[in-house]
Amino acid sequence: MSDTTLPRTALVTGAGGAIGGAIAAELHRAEWQVIGIDRQFPGASQDCLAQAVTADLSDQAAFRDTLQQLLQHTDIDCLVNCAGISTVERFVDQDSAVWQRLLDVNFLAPLTACQVLVPPMIARERGSVIQITSDSSRTGAAGEAVYAGSKAALVAFSKSLAQEVGRFQVRVNCVSPGVVLTPMSAPNKDLLEKFSKRVPLRRLGAPDDIAGAVRFLASDEASYITGQVLSVGGGLTMVD
Repeated sequence: MSDTTLPRTALVTGAGGAIGGAIAAELHRAEWQVIGIDRQFPGASQDCLAQAVTADLSDQAAFRDTLQQLLQHTDIDCLVNCAGISTVERFVDQDSAVWQRLLDVNFLAPLTACQVLVPPMIARERGSVIQITSDSSRTGAAGEAVYAGSKAALVAFSKSLAQEVGRFQVRVNCVSPGVVLTPMSAPNKDLLEKFSKRVPLRRLGAPDDIAGAVRFLASDEASYITGQVLSVGGGLTMVD
């Protein structure tokens, strides 16, 4: 789709959070119509949204129904799976119910969204899927074993899906944040600032850093990019 062809519609899960909200706002500035999905939308997080939809992404049947209802009224040109949850706890002490919730939101919800929204993209022979993963999917993270595993699974799924749907001009990519300073992580700001000295760019990430990468991958400027994982982590996890 040409960047001059409007309206373009993006669906952003987790749009009520810091990173999801920044993504929604950035796409809105790029003249996308943005539909946000989240459990709640605090503060001014709805200001940039054409539609705010409340949903529990851990309930796959209900989430699927919500998406199918949306498709009755609009075409989705870009899907951004940003919703995610994490807990910090030693794996050996973690209850299996926590594993299931992490997998439901971080892995199964993106799969559900792709299964509902990608077929219409295939039919139109255009579309983009952008998964928000994590650099921990590549490096691991003590205390976040299942979280890191869920994100690694999402990366592998995304590369496989990119191979399946590329012939239909549907692109699938991942944006992989490093350590991002958000209101949720603010109580640990002093600790994180010390951690930032390990980052080659010597600062922590901001939600807008992630949003800019998503805007690029959603645009026609990235029309020949698929199956890739773009790390936005200040170079901390750079590899040859």
